[in-house]
Amino acid sequence: MDKEQKEGILDWALHRFREKGVRSVTMDEIAAHAGISKRTLYEQFGDKEQLLIECLKYHWAQERQILADYAEEGNHNVLELILFSFNQKLAVCGNTYPGFTRDVMRYRRVMEQVRMYDKNSSREFIAALKLGVEQGLMRGDIRFELFEEFLTAQMRLLYEEGVWRKYTPQEVFRMILLVWLRGISTEEGGRLIDAYMKNEMGF
Repeated sequence: MDKEQKEGILDWALHRFREKGVRSVTMDEIAAHAGISKRTLYEQFGDKEQLLIECLKYHWAQERQILADYAEEGNHNVLELILFSFNQKLAVCGNTYPGFTRDVMRYRRVMEQVRMYDKNSSREFIAALKLGVEQGLMRGDIRFELFEEFLTAQMRLLYEEGVWRKYTPQEVFRMILLVWLRGISTEEGGRLIDAYMKNEMGF
């Protein structure tokens, strides 16, 4: 199987997983769409859990590349990069079946990969916030490691309490930006957030 065909399978499978839920998508369905036998699919990916891992890794790599391309397009400050990343995640959440995360949590090996990704993302987010201080966009009296833990715990609570099922992703992300990110920004950073939310996110 060549790289293009493999990536096509990963792209389509992840789209279906997000659209219908992981448990609702069968390996037969994925193989049929790819025009290959189920045996070939299993030979390539091992099992459904490994396929899901490969799908997520492929998505994360794409997400990183899109952000890198955006960063190279112009002289963006760190807050613009953070907001662009938030907007990417919002677009994904807006087209995702509400039970997708619950399905993912059923797979031990997948969750190991998710935790590793989250850990790396947290380190990068903290580094970006500290750079924001140097750029005059973030307050210098904030312990960002603690802020990130607060934000992570809040996101976990939102899921556990079923908030993601009560409100739209747009409403949740708007609250995160207004209450959390804007709260640690300088006046200049706050103005940038307000403008980005209005012009790019439609808030």
